[in-house]
Amino acid sequence: MSAATRKSTRGASALQPLVARAERPLLWGVYVGLALLLLTPFVVTQTTYFPFVVGKALYARALIEVLVCLWTTLMLLRPAYRPPSSTLLLLLAAGLAAHALATTFGVSAQRSIWSTYQRMQGLVDAAHWFALALVAVSVLRESSQVRALLNANLGVALAIGVLAVAGYFAGEVPLYNAQERDAPRIGSVFGNATYLGAYATTNFLLAAGFLTRSFFGAGANKQAAGARWLARAFWATTALFCLLALLASGSFTALVALAAGLGVVLVAGVFFVRARIWRWLTLGIAALGGLGLAAAAAVFLFPGAFPAIAEATLEQPMLQRIADANVDNTSFRKRRLAWSAGIDGFAERPWLGWGPENFVVVFGRYATGIGPKTEIHDYAHNKLIEEAATKGLLGLICHLALWLFAFHAIWRAARRGAARDRVFAAFVGAALVAFFVQQQALVDTLTLSLQLVLLLVFVASVETPKPLRWWRKRGAPAVPPLARRFALAACGCALVALAAAGMATNHAIHAATTHLGGFGPMRPVRERPLAHIEQALADFEPMANSTRLKLFTTMRVRWPALRVRRSAEARRLLARVRQEGALATAAEPENWLLPATLAKVYCVAGRTEPGYTALATRERAKALALAPELDSFLSWDLVTRGTCHGAAAPDSAE
Repeated sequence: MSAATRKSTRGASALQPLVARAERPLLWGVYVGLALLLLTPFVVTQTTYFPFVVGKALYARALIEVLVCLWTTLMLLRPAYRPPSSTLLLLLAAGLAAHALATTFGVSAQRSIWSTYQRMQGLVDAAHWFALALVAVSVLRESSQVRALLNANLGVALAIGVLAVAGYFAGEVPLYNAQERDAPRIGSVFGNATYLGAYATTNFLLAAGFLTRSFFGAGANKQAAGARWLARAFWATTALFCLLALLASGSFTALVALAAGLGVVLVAGVFFVRARIWRWLTLGIAALGGLGLAAAAAVFLFPGAFPAIAEATLEQPMLQRIADANVDNTSFRKRRLAWSAGIDGFAERPWLGWGPENFVVVFGRYATGIGPKTEIHDYAHNKLIEEAATKGLLGLICHLALWLFAFHAIWRAARRGAARDRVFAAFVGAALVAFFVQQQALVDTLTLSLQLVLLLVFVASVETPKPLRWWRKRGAPAVPPLARRFALAACGCALVALAAAGMATNHAIHAATTHLGGFGPMRPVRERPLAHIEQALADFEPMANSTRLKLFTTMRVRWPALRVRRSAEARRLLARVRQEGALATAAEPENWLLPATLAKVYCVAGRTEPGYTALATRERAKALALAPELDSFLSWDLVTRGTCHGAAAPDSAE
């Protein structure tokens, strides 16, 4: 042994007591951070723009950044916490790389990186979820640890289910002073009923999985019987309230996803788990499903024979959605419009797509049948079409590879090991199938991304990864200890610096969205909303286009009153609109929504300011060049002669 090696060994031995003392607090810090992250759905910031979205995003990102700092320190001290050799992590990294590549060659890198305040996704968001998966997979190596995390998540799901049921009877979100916007459908703390349905479906299947697992290999230990039955009561109650929340959401997509998940359970019961209790369970599921279908058919095919039940369908959201379910209903037609546009957009740019978060460009170019009241889609409402249109073939392949690997890993886990572990793996597989089905009709959101990461962490735990010796290839000469430590420290410092930059970014976004305002009794006074919008523009430039659209629409509504009461300020703000309009189109040159909105502002201003009618006509022409089917969408503001009509009525107060 050389003198340098002996010296390094003595130094490492001297640090062992310090490392041992620091490891436990750091590890518990990671555990607490993960537990706090599960509370993300409860975050509703009533004083910010898009209160059901922005607060959740900033809360989750801040916690993930803290977790990265804690884990970085932990893995520098203990090699056991370094990233494992996991195929799942490699596929997640490949998906993130495809996201970054599509961002680079997309039509608006700024929008692809930062998204909008309404969505809070983009490359930044994807990087955070990858970081969370990296931390969780590196720290939670045992299946029991992953199950503990999932059980903690079920505790949150139980509380949300109780709130949803209370909201169904109260007509508002308890504790949040917010009316349900889609009543009688319930969105609860998600603000959108479809998101509640998706969340409830996933956690219903997980709770049912834990409950079923508890009946396998329970043993005859009488001392543990009480705790076992208490746990069963918790899982049964959680499953019940998740099911009630699903029904209260009135989400037909969630109901279809639940049926798909239960179908997976039935298949697993037939082919994988050979136990009497499992067969009775599958027979019970099949019988209940058959009875439910028969009852629904009897009620909807012969409503006159069941008048009381038929009348109840007008009050219960889920029954109403089932009654309205057909390929010609409004919801399906809107999605079909976006799907068709996405497929045409993929055919136009098949390799790397139009760039993440830029589906609004695709929709404008290829959507047909757009009318004055058509809902503008900024997402495809289908994950596969969204990936293909915005990230191209590369993104679609990475996305499908991740899902195929997850299904394969669960399939293998359901065929080996103890019966109770095979049973639970089958239910997790059912939850994954349900999640995948829902993705084909929904838009991604923060809380659903968190649920997906939790499911994928379980997939990684059954993948049985091995420690990744990335600092030394097999057969290669050993890297000097000092150089290895220096490289690890440099990586750790880089991660900590990124986390610190993320914290500063979160603060700036929060300031901007607070200036734009929220809802409820804590809403800040907006006597001069345009001044607050101007302040928000200065708070965070990378996402300023969301603020600019708010400025344009507010000016359009308030211009008549502002022009009469404060004409000098009105002209200054109108000049500011022209300035911000140029900056907005420079950041997103293919986004037709920007010139379309500017055309409406200039149309209203042109009634009192000379020259703005011509500007409105010019902006309208730009919008129509980017979105040819927009003619009917804009026709109520402009006519072919270039004159304006249908302007908004003066607002009563500025």
